[in-house]
Amino acid sequence: MDGVTTDGVYGRALLQFVMSLPLPSDPVLARYRASICIDHGDWDGLLRHLGSNPVGATELVGVRDIILSATDRLEPPYSSAEHERFLFEIYEFVFQRAVRRYKRWAHRILAFYPDVIWSRRDIPPGRHLRSRRLQDGVWLAVAESHGGVLAVAEACADEAERLGDEGEPGRDLAHDLGLLIRHARGGRLEGDLRLRARINSPVGLSPLGSWETLFHVVPFYTFLSDDSLEWTAAVGQQIANRLGSPRAQLQARTWHVTARLLQGRGADEAGLLGLLAESRWAAPGLRVVPLLLRGIASHRPEDLQAAELIARQVGNVWAQVSALTWLVAIDPQPLTARWLHRLLEVTGWRRPILVPTTIAADAALGLSAAGMRGVSIVELAALGGRANVTVEVAMRHIDDAEAPRLARIAAVEALGKLGTTHSREILHRLARRTDDLGNVARRIVTSRATGTTLSERELEVIDLARHGLTNRAIAERLSLSPHTIARHLANARGKLGAANRAEAAAMFEEMKV
Repeated sequence: MDGVTTDGVYGRALLQFVMSLPLPSDPVLARYRASICIDHGDWDGLLRHLGSNPVGATELVGVRDIILSATDRLEPPYSSAEHERFLFEIYEFVFQRAVRRYKRWAHRILAFYPDVIWSRRDIPPGRHLRSRRLQDGVWLAVAESHGGVLAVAEACADEAERLGDEGEPGRDLAHDLGLLIRHARGGRLEGDLRLRARINSPVGLSPLGSWETLFHVVPFYTFLSDDSLEWTAAVGQQIANRLGSPRAQLQARTWHVTARLLQGRGADEAGLLGLLAESRWAAPGLRVVPLLLRGIASHRPEDLQAAELIARQVGNVWAQVSALTWLVAIDPQPLTARWLHRLLEVTGWRRPILVPTTIAADAALGLSAAGMRGVSIVELAALGGRANVTVEVAMRHIDDAEAPRLARIAAVEALGKLGTTHSREILHRLARRTDDLGNVARRIVTSRATGTTLSERELEVIDLARHGLTNRAIAERLSLSPHTIARHLANARGKLGAANRAEAAAMFEEMKV
């Protein structure tokens, strides 16, 4: 039993068992049961156990006050004890989504050695020392994924997954973060996510632990085609209501509105106007996503600029990248383009959150047209799923002798993965060159990765079909007739040797890797 970290291998099962036992009055047991009351939002029970003089009562009261604080709160409770300050800060920064402050805290905690563990009877030193590095790794992975460099976040998540005890919930969080971060960096989403199943299990985390953990990864759930985002928002709302936490309720409502918007509902139907009114006077970190949603819904540059500004203020890098990507796609100004290019190169984002692939492709084209050159731009264009944009961005890099060498090579490789008639013709021309680009083009031409002879339009149609769009929906997207779409799909199936559109989509997905 651990009165500081109550979510362990046995999760809720242990907490519920402890609360059902007729335990004697003891400061250590009172601390443990008081912590469980906080985890479940049982504020009446917490008051009863505070009357039993539990160990570290000041910590319990401080955490309670943070959970129940109003949405405009900015500072954690004051404490002269260093270990209490660290405890209060992490809760405070999570509840107000102060990403930069959370990131600094995650780095500072690495140098913090809590002498208190040797004097406190409610902290088992063995468990603390086994789980400390796991917690540190997860905190760093979360901090870097939201406000830093994705490569660092992935490395921290991969390391954390191997630390601590077998069955620790932190390992599940690290595992899922690693998969989702790799996808954000441009990789395929391979492997099963564990966190949702863990929370649904009898040994899942407590309500408070579930809320904290889920809302670390919820932005990445926008990548998923299942109901994970909507499920998380609903579970988060239930927990927030149980805790009576205004800030937790606002965050859950934010992602509920996000899920509705992604389902294609209008801003009014999704509840965006109410969310904006509710978040108007909230802490800056809680306003980032609502303002970003407003910019996405309105397509007004000034709304997206407001979202980018407040995201930069709180250090929310993923929201900055998303807002800037939309801005460059809609209104590619030189300063905006330079700032987005720098962030893409430094942070490693290739699939910005809440940015459709078509918008990402437009942004890559805008960056390229503004004179920006880099591997990140080529990769952003390639992941956009629009063959004509990929070709144009690649050729701008290939034809620019001043472009970085690695970016020009990436452009040739992007043409090789494209596999269209036009891209193959370009590769055959490039293969006649005697420089590095020629060597790369010859390798691609002579390998099996050359692809098929799909036209750009066939490629675009089958890519949209791969994402589940019907012929009519594809026709509306491309301003073509359903008959024309059916003809392009039939031609693509014939070239790929596929029996139906599902098989053609699967073969196309394999061809892109």
